[in-house]
Amino acid sequence: MTRPTLTAVALLLLLPGCASQSPTESAERSEDVPVMRAVMFEAAADLEHLGGLVDLYLDHENGKVWMGLPAPDPETGVVGEYLYVRALRAGLGSNPVGLDRGQLGGTSVVTIRELGGRLVIEEQNLSFRAESENLAEREAVREAFATSIVWAGEIEERSADRILVDATSFVVRDATGIANRLRGAGQGSFSLDRRRSLADTRAALSFPENTVMEAVLTFSGSQPGREVRATTPDPTSVTLAIRHTLVRLPDDGYTPRAWDPRMASFSERYADYAAPLDGPITKRWIARHRLEKTDPEAEVSTAVEPIVYYVDRGAPEPVRTALIEGARWWGDAFRAAGFVDAYRVEELPEGIHPLDVRYNVIQWVHRATRGWSYGASVADPRTGEIIKGHVSLGSLRVRQDRRIFEGLAGTAKTGTGDPDDPVEISLARLRQLSAHEVGHTLGFAHNFAASARDRASVMDYPAPLVRARADGSLDFSEAYDTGIGEWDVFCVRFAYAQFPADADETAELDAIIREAYGSGQLYMSDADARPAGSAHPHAALWDNGADPVAALREAMRVRSVALAGFGRDRIPERAPLAELNDTFVPVYLHHRYQVEAAAKVIAGVEYTHGIRAVDEPLSPTPVDADRQRAALGALLETIEPAALDTPDAAIAALNPDTVGASRAREVLRGNTRPLHDPLRAASVVSDLVISLILDPVRLSRLHEQRRIDGRQLGLEETLDRLTTAVIEGPPGEPARLAQIRHVTQAVLLERLIETAQDASVSLSVRAAADTQIERFRQSGIGQDTTPHAQGLAKLAARHQMRPFDDPPPTRSAAPAPPGSPIGSGRRTGSLGIYDFLGSCSMPPF
Repeated sequence: MTRPTLTAVALLLLLPGCASQSPTESAERSEDVPVMRAVMFEAAADLEHLGGLVDLYLDHENGKVWMGLPAPDPETGVVGEYLYVRALRAGLGSNPVGLDRGQLGGTSVVTIRELGGRLVIEEQNLSFRAESENLAEREAVREAFATSIVWAGEIEERSADRILVDATSFVVRDATGIANRLRGAGQGSFSLDRRRSLADTRAALSFPENTVMEAVLTFSGSQPGREVRATTPDPTSVTLAIRHTLVRLPDDGYTPRAWDPRMASFSERYADYAAPLDGPITKRWIARHRLEKTDPEAEVSTAVEPIVYYVDRGAPEPVRTALIEGARWWGDAFRAAGFVDAYRVEELPEGIHPLDVRYNVIQWVHRATRGWSYGASVADPRTGEIIKGHVSLGSLRVRQDRRIFEGLAGTAKTGTGDPDDPVEISLARLRQLSAHEVGHTLGFAHNFAASARDRASVMDYPAPLVRARADGSLDFSEAYDTGIGEWDVFCVRFAYAQFPADADETAELDAIIREAYGSGQLYMSDADARPAGSAHPHAALWDNGADPVAALREAMRVRSVALAGFGRDRIPERAPLAELNDTFVPVYLHHRYQVEAAAKVIAGVEYTHGIRAVDEPLSPTPVDADRQRAALGALLETIEPAALDTPDAAIAALNPDTVGASRAREVLRGNTRPLHDPLRAASVVSDLVISLILDPVRLSRLHEQRRIDGRQLGLEETLDRLTTAVIEGPPGEPARLAQIRHVTQAVLLERLIETAQDASVSLSVRAAADTQIERFRQSGIGQDTTPHAQGLAKLAARHQMRPFDDPPPTRSAAPAPPGSPIGSGRRTGSLGIYDFLGSCSMPPF
C-alpha cells in the first residue's frame, strides 16, 4: 500500500470518533473498518487501527507503522512525554555475547516534540538534575549536559489537534546497539541490513497505559565468530527481534524514598547540582511500587490500591499452584509492614495480555534449553516508582532440578508424592524461584549473606540442603525452606512502611535497619559475592550454612554417597542410557559452589556496610588465621586423587551418546570419546579448586594480611601447602590414583605459570609463584624419568627461560560445564522492563 493508503489513514485520523478506542479496551484489534469503507476508498480496508495510549495504524502488506499523536504545543512544540523502554524480544542464544531474549537496551524518559517541521524523539538526560524552585537554576543544569535525539521523522498529516507520523524508521533501527555488541564480543563486523529488517506490524499492541511496537532486524557480516556460528543457521545473517514500548508517565502523587547502603534495594542514581555545598551531590531513590494506606495514621490499614500479581494461565499444574504459593509468601511481609490485603497473587484473567503495563505478571516461558529467569520491572527513572513487575520463569528449570535429585538418590521415589520425591523437591525449589523473582520486581536486590543466617532471605541463591545419614542414605527433608525469611520482612518494612504525617521518616527507617542488624542480619550484595576473589566469607552463591568449611565437608560426604550409588537407576525407565552423562555432571560437581564459598575464607575479610553517625559498621577484619588454615585444608582434600576418581560402577553406567542425538553442553567432555573420561573429569574439579586458591586478588590479600599480622595465613604458606599436597603422594600410591595426581600436578603447574606471568599482581606474588615452579624442578618430579615427570620439568624450565611477553601455556584442564548464574542483580542505567537480572534459571552444578 502506498500513498493513497496514507491519505486514507490521515482522513480516518481526522474523523471525529475514529481517533482511538475506549480507554477501557486492551489489546483487541479495532473493528471500525466498516467506517473506513463507508467514507474512504477501498485501499484503506487493509489498514488496522489500534487505539490506546498512542494510536497505531498498521499496514501489514507493506510493513508500515503510523502513529497518531496530539498536535504539538504551539509555543514549545512538545507533543508529550513518555517512558521509553527498549528490549530484545528474541535474542542470539549465546551467554558470552549476552544478547539475551528479553534483555533491556535502555529505559528513559523521552520528549516527543516538533522541531524544524519534523517530529523528534528526544531522550532526557536524568543523570544530572537541579532539584530547585529556581527555574533558571534548573535550566542551567539541563543545558549543561547533552540530550539524545534518537529519531526524527516527517509529520505526514496534521489537523488542529492531531498529527500523523510514519514511525516505521523509528521501529526498524538498531536501538540497542546490537552491531556494536557483536563487534565488541569478537564475533565479527556486522551492520544492519535494512533490506531484511522490517516492522513486525502483527506484533504491535496498544493499551490504555502503554503501546508496543516490534521489528525484526537482520545484521549481515563477514568472518562471524564462534558464538555466532554456534547459534545461527546462517552465521553471516543474524536476525533478532527488538521491542519498543512507550508508557504513560505516572502522576506526581508518588513520594520517593531515599536509598540506604545497608538495605538490599535497587535504586535510581543521579547528581543533584542544587544540593547544598555541605551535602552530597549524589542522590538515590529506591525502587518500589506505589502503596498507600487508606488511613495513613493507623498502625495497620488497608491499601488504597493493593499490589496484585497475576500468574500465567498457560503454566500447567502442579506448576501453576507452586508459582502462586511461592509468590504469595510476600504477603506476610506486607502485613508486618502495617498493611491489610495490600498484596495478592491471582491467576491472570482471560483476555489480559502480559505486556499490558497495568498488570504485574508472572509468566511461564518455554525455551529450547534451560536459561535464566528474570524479575523485571518497568519503572520511572525520575523517582524509582515501579509501574509494572514482569517475571519470566523458564519452564525447563524445574525439570533440571528433578534431574539433579534423581542423580543424587535415584528415580525410585519419582512421582510418589513423598517428601523425598524428586518432583516434590523440585516444586519446592520452584516456589522459592517464584518468590525470588517477584522479590526483584518489588524492588529488592540479592542478599548473598542470607544463607549464613539460617536462610534469612529468598533473595539469596539457595543450594539444596542435602545431608548424608550414617546408614549411607541421603536426607532431603530440609532441601528447601518455605516462606520468606526475616531479612525479607525487614526489606519490605524499609521500602513500603508508611509513617504518620508528623513522624521523622529518616529516623523511622534507621530504627528498622538497627532492628535488622541487631537481630543478627547481614547484607552482602552481588558486588560483594560474585567476583572469584571476593573477600567476605559469607558472601557466596548457592552455599549453605554459617560455616563454609563444615558445609563443604558435608557436601563432600553427600557427593561420595551419590557417586558410590550412581548407576542406571538415576534416570527414568526407558530413558536412553546416554542421559546418564547429563545426570552425572551435577553429582560429580555437587560440591562446586560450596568450594567457592570455602575459598572465600582464605584471605577473607569480615565487614558490613554502614553510614556515618548513625551506626558503627564493623571495621574490615581479617578472618581468624585458624579458620583460614582449616578452609585451605578442606579445599586440598577435595583434590586428593581418591576424591577426584570416578567409581567403577559409574564408569560402567555412562554409555555413549544415542545415535542421532546431539551432544548436550552440560556434560564432561574428554579425550576418550565416546566413553566417559575420568581423568578429564578430574581435571575439571582440580582446576576449579586450584584456580580459586590462586585467584590473583586473593593471593594479593594473603600477602598483605601476613605483612600486617605475622600470625596470619600468608602467601608463601598457602602456595607451599598447595604445592606439597599436589606433588607429594603417599608411598605406594596405586597407579590408578597416581595418574589422577599427574593430572592435578599439570593443572597446578600451568596455573602457577599463569600467576608468575600475571602483570596485574605484585612482584612479590609473581616471585612466590616462581618459587613453587622451581619446586617442580627440584622435587622428586624433576628427577623422575617418566614421560609425565619429564614433561612437567620441561614446562617449568621453559617458563624460566621464556621471553617476558611469552603467553602462558595452554591449559590441559577441561573447561567446566556451564552452571553458575550469570548476571548481576542490577544492570547499569535506568530501571525498566527486563532490567533486573535475578535468579538464573540454571540450577547449581
